[in-house]
Amino acid sequence: MSVKQLSLCLVILALCSCAAVKKPLQPVLESRVNHIEIAKVETGKVLMIQQVNPVILAMGSSGLLLDTAIVAQRANEYKQSAGEVNQMATSVFEESLLKNLSKKGIKAKSQKKYYWDYYKGEQKEATKKIDAILRVELKNLGFWSKSILDPYMPSVFVLAELIDPATREVLYSDRFTMGIDITSLQVMKFLYGDINIVPNLRKTPSYDSFDKLLKNPEQSRKALLRTVAAAARHMAKGLNGESKTIMKTYAKSAAQVQVATSDDLIVDVKGARARSGPSTKSKILRKLKKGTIATKMQQQGEWLYVRLQDNGSSAWVHHSIFLKGQEVVTTN
Repeated sequence: MSVKQLSLCLVILALCSCAAVKKPLQPVLESRVNHIEIAKVETGKVLMIQQVNPVILAMGSSGLLLDTAIVAQRANEYKQSAGEVNQMATSVFEESLLKNLSKKGIKAKSQKKYYWDYYKGEQKEATKKIDAILRVELKNLGFWSKSILDPYMPSVFVLAELIDPATREVLYSDRFTMGIDITSLQVMKFLYGDINIVPNLRKTPSYDSFDKLLKNPEQSRKALLRTVAAAARHMAKGLNGESKTIMKTYAKSAAQVQVATSDDLIVDVKGARARSGPSTKSKILRKLKKGTIATKMQQQGEWLYVRLQDNGSSAWVHHSIFLKGQEVVTTN
């Protein structure tokens, strides 16, 4: 399935589902908070081992029931070989987050209470004295395959808000994925609004089939837990106000999404040369800034003739200067 042509059935599925409130994101905490209390990390009871199958989705409500049954069956089979991975993942996320916040000088603790428990009974008055409560939900936790021809990758979709309990003001909010393909992400945006992407870890293993996933319970479980820990490290940077790092990460992945979902080409190196002909011996017309957007007009071997969007001029450039579009965003 091409990312540039979203499957109609996927779009229909998204539009027919119950949409969540599309709240704006604030992925960097602007003012430092003295103490953060982390509510119990929420996640589903079933590990999401999902393979996107347009045929099943096109079946409508019966297809959704079938897909739900398949996911539940896969989760049960995987649980028998790999253990209670959901519980392990929430524990690893929380431990990694506490550890990384501590390294950054931020005091944080977890009382193992669900977010809404802070507003019940006698706890309600005590809650008002807490500086901020962090609410985290892990969705799509498991392994994701974008089609029946593609491998399963460790995946997680993180939704987080840091809330002032006295005023209910949202001080920080982010939604980001790891390991979920761009096509599926575009559909998820219908439900949740903007979603950021954090690149997968280097050398993250993938599994060509569900059978191979089952045959490698220890390796696959470790890969998923590493992904979850990486998501927590990323969140700690946002809570520490590291705007340069967060914005750079999201800008790069957003550019990859742009390349994958449009005809745009984006220059990804400094000082790239635009030339008069398809050769290194041809005249240099100008040097291009990183981030320059171009549109391909024709190709000759490894050389592309492009129109540069900043001034409308045309030139020959080598294909290697452009950011590579990919379905699952990974680190270089």
